[in-house]
Amino acid sequence: MPRYYFSLTNDRFFDDTDGLELPDVAAAREEAGGFALDLIKMEPAQRDWLGWIVRVTGEDQQPLFDLPFLDLL
Repeated sequence: MPRYYFSLTNDRFFDDTDGLELPDVAAAREEAGGFALDLIKMEPAQRDWLGWIVRVTGEDQQPLFDLPFLDLL
């Protein structure tokens, strides 16, 4: 199974160095959405999540897609 990495950015990058093995890009997109929603639920009022993005990269560290938190709110 391929490995996907879920890094965060809000003008600074917070890199995922472990990643997750998932069957495909659709599963990675679902995981990225769940990851972002979990972060929002943990700190709903302590951060302005509107500018945050989950950047998903593949095993070769090439970006596959960006998921803005704003798309989930």
